[in-house]
Amino acid sequence: MLALAETWLDLPRRAIPAPRALRTARQLRPHEVDDLVAGYRDGQRVRELAAQFGISRGTVGQHLRARGIETKPPGLQPDEVPEAARLYRAGWSLARIAEMFGTTDYTVRAHLRSAGMQMRRPYERVV
Repeated sequence: MLALAETWLDLPRRAIPAPRALRTARQLRPHEVDDLVAGYRDGQRVRELAAQFGISRGTVGQHLRARGIETKPPGLQPDEVPEAARLYRAGWSLARIAEMFGTTDYTVRAHLRSAGMQMRRPYERVV
């Protein structure tokens, strides 16, 4: 054990990592939160706002939710699933259907699979 400890002194200095500088969370002032909310309502993305204000995307979401703004796109409503399935059978892509209903392609896919729809392979065409 002592022999092992003696070899530590032989290690080059650069082999020992330097301690990381600690970062503290940046607190936004109330007028900055107002600017953040206004930017989101004007169409800026959460990622852009996080970079602009020097905070994480999660913190942007927390500020928006605190102001009553939901950042997740609305899901596909149960009464919309049959129409989405009809469009998918007609050859529409999941992305195109999602754009029509204002949601994501992952949401459309999940609802169609739950309804028993067989998914096409990627780039498979409907003839």
